[in-house]
Amino acid sequence: MPSTDKFLIADAHLDLSMNALEWNRDLRWNIQKIRESESGMSDKPDRGKGTVSFAEMRRGNIGICVATQIARYVRPGSSIPGWNSQEQAWAHTE
Repeated sequence: MPSTDKFLIADAHLDLSMNALEWNRDLRWNIQKIRESESGMSDKPDRGKGTVSFAEMRRGNIGICVATQIARYVRPGSSIPGWNSQEQAWAHTE
């Protein structure tokens, strides 16, 4: 495999906002600190197994990231998670 120091890598689907807001991860921390801060938590699957932080992105030569904002409006009674109004979903992404 060629050395990555000659390439600019772009990630066009990275859930940075979800990691920061939904999982309450401070992406300025290094991966070890994020994982340690989640030790013993069980509120979400894969706690303590975070895979992204700004430092790790720099280390991996990620030069561009299109961060995904996830919030969906769902009709009452829906079996998928989401917000009860479009306004709530929009406000969540803001």
